[in-house]
Amino acid sequence: MTVDAIIALIVFVVVYYLIISEKVHRSIAVVLGAFTLTFFGIFEDPDYLFKNYVDFDTIFLLIGMMLLVSTIKDVGFFEFVAFKIIKLSKNSLVRIFLMMNIFVAFLSAFVDNVTTIMIFIPITLAIADAAEISPIPLVFSEVLSSNIGGTATLIGDPPNILIGNAAGLNFNDFILNTAFPSFLSLFLILAFLFFTHKKTFTRKLDFNLESVSISKINLIKSLVLLITVLILFVFQEQLGINNSVIAFGMGFVSVLVMNPKNIEKQFTEIEWGTIFFFIGLFIITGALEDTGILKQIAIFFSEKFGESPKLFGMLLIVMSFIISGFFDNIPFTATMIPIIKMLPGINVAFSNLTPFWWALSLGVCYGGNLTPIGASANIVALTMLLKYSNTKVSFKDFMKFSLVPSLISLAVAILYIEYRYL
Repeated sequence: MTVDAIIALIVFVVVYYLIISEKVHRSIAVVLGAFTLTFFGIFEDPDYLFKNYVDFDTIFLLIGMMLLVSTIKDVGFFEFVAFKIIKLSKNSLVRIFLMMNIFVAFLSAFVDNVTTIMIFIPITLAIADAAEISPIPLVFSEVLSSNIGGTATLIGDPPNILIGNAAGLNFNDFILNTAFPSFLSLFLILAFLFFTHKKTFTRKLDFNLESVSISKINLIKSLVLLITVLILFVFQEQLGINNSVIAFGMGFVSVLVMNPKNIEKQFTEIEWGTIFFFIGLFIITGALEDTGILKQIAIFFSEKFGESPKLFGMLLIVMSFIISGFFDNIPFTATMIPIIKMLPGINVAFSNLTPFWWALSLGVCYGGNLTPIGASANIVALTMLLKYSNTKVSFKDFMKFSLVPSLISLAVAILYIEYRYL
């Protein structure tokens, strides 16, 4: 192993430790890690670094979607829709449980999971308080639904964005390949949660929530913007427009339509820490590829499982699921992408990479439900539970609730990948 490879590996391990331990904010950790690599001259050509390792399609897609979501969120569109769902339930907790989770899953397929959770948790806590029940079953079910729903589309979860851009997969590809197992997992998980908490969900309720108002013009604008961007995503291949161009352009269109005189405020809504995290992460994983470390890992996996793509696919799902449950799934996804890309050059048995892209997607996204630190939405939900309802949930308590639902989704993913692709 060369000196450059050793430095790259040390930086990667240190940064990964800082991300897991949260001793330093993850954005600071990866940016300083990237700075260290460039300082020691790991990359001989900085231009080559930015052209080949920093995925600006992903960066611009994230910025555009953050702008779009923030402008619509500010006018109360998501709260309005959530309130309508509650009204439609006619004071039935079973209907509320089903409708809230289905809508959370659907919205998470197109909107950042954290945003979805932040919109629905306050309403959910109000429902639980009025019904005099523990908010944990409702809140936890929505966390699970948000992560499952985010798996269904290209833009639903950051790992999917990484995979889509790396593998050249478009919006429709994800709909046709990950939507079905996501819907099936959601159905089975909700059925399991209903029967295990039947006494809670079948209680009779009698309560009223204050109405959430939104001007008719803002409602129409929000609907038009969302429908337009979704149509463009669906037909982006026929239009010959990159997903990042659509998202970035529509993000600024949304500002122009909804709040053109206060663009500075909308810029503050962008999660710049996440953007810089992605940039630094691309550079760090690029160093692992540039110094040959990832190729060595790929060779190891190929030697152990190279004669059986089926076995490798199953291993990839389980490994992705477990690692993403305990560690941030974004670094792991970014690390595995170049490894998967290298497989055809090592063994012809891996000439078709399609099964492995979907195996990685389902594994890393479903694994986020396993622990309270498996996904950002989990952490946000637990923070809001403590802040607004004084309900503290331990690591162990979360896993007691999430373990079986998570294993259900893992089983669905394994069977789906095996029988459809391998």
